[in-house]
Amino acid sequence: MGSEYKPQQFSRRKALAGSLAVGGTTWIAPSVLRLDRLAAAVGSCGVPPVRVDWTPLAGTFPTSVTANDGTVVTIASSDPFGVSDPTFQGMVWTNTLNSLDNPLLMAMEDAINGQGTTIRFEFSRPVRACFSLVDVDASNGNWIDTVEVTGTNAGSPVNLGAADMITGADNTFLSTNTVRGVTPTNQATGNVAVSFPAEIDQLVIEHRDDSTSPAFQFIGIHDLSWC
Repeated sequence: MGSEYKPQQFSRRKALAGSLAVGGTTWIAPSVLRLDRLAAAVGSCGVPPVRVDWTPLAGTFPTSVTANDGTVVTIASSDPFGVSDPTFQGMVWTNTLNSLDNPLLMAMEDAINGQGTTIRFEFSRPVRACFSLVDVDASNGNWIDTVEVTGTNAGSPVNLGAADMITGADNTFLSTNTVRGVTPTNQATGNVAVSFPAEIDQLVIEHRDDSTSPAFQFIGIHDLSWC
């Protein structure tokens, strides 16, 4: 979460649950990672792009959705370290996060460096996917969001470089397929625009904590789209 929720005053759990309780009245700064920047990264997807819109599923834990071109996307969450938050992991949030509406959440609370959770998306046909990671940030060792995005097509990897993962001011490209938060924020400067350079039929997103603090932390996955 961002600088408006001071870690010394509020845990990330309280900030998230509090915003849910009041129905999304928290003020969010205007986006600087809008679709024009995403389009610059991936080229034009036409009007409109094919899209999986999470908004109609707000407040639920979807396991299968159908895009507006008929492509079926199945969704599964895994928790190998037993650190996921059962209230929010895999839920479509009923609010705006870092200027993007209703992201699918990944949420955990861990105390060991490198632990995390995973969400896997399976597509009924290969697609050239693009989406935004939401709220990838860090706070003075209290949490360090690190996100690895892995795409495959028929089992063969489709890797992401720095040009495929457009970071904001509060995160950085770490290495192939991986970004990391560097400073706290609750603005669009904590988002990352991801665009695959080729088609994939499976997408795996791993969110881990690279600190040793037991703080609650979360990121979002915004609407999936493809040309």
